[in-house]
Amino acid sequence: MGRPDRVRHAPPHTSSGGGIGSDIRALNSSILLMTQKIKYIVRNEKILGRNLIVLNKKIKILDEKVTLNPRGEDSEVNSKEVDSLRKQVALLEAQVEDLQGRLATKEEIKELKYVIDSINPLEFATLDQVKDMIEKSKNKKVEA
Repeated sequence: MGRPDRVRHAPPHTSSGGGIGSDIRALNSSILLMTQKIKYIVRNEKILGRNLIVLNKKIKILDEKVTLNPRGEDSEVNSKEVDSLRKQVALLEAQVEDLQGRLATKEEIKELKYVIDSINPLEFATLDQVKDMIEKSKNKKVEA
């Protein structure tokens, strides 16, 4: 970075209106400093712009290399990995199809729920309860 230009100050004013003159000198120096800062910003923008252009060119070159020659030295390793992944995907697909065949669909479950709700199996007696009722009825018949 270069050395900033020196700020020029107006010669001191000796009249009684020295307050306005000093304010003008201060404003002048502030304007000069702002001008220098703007020059630095413009210069830095130019540098960054050139860097972006260079980087974009490098990216385009790399993209062209990849599109023109997609297989490199690692292509055998990549193709082996790809084949392995394809086999795993095929295995997973077969497992999903198997599960889909064995599991009930949402509509089948709704049908089962409707049937169960309409039959209401909680109102039915258990086997032990039926046996007890049969024995009680036998005992009543024997006693009678």
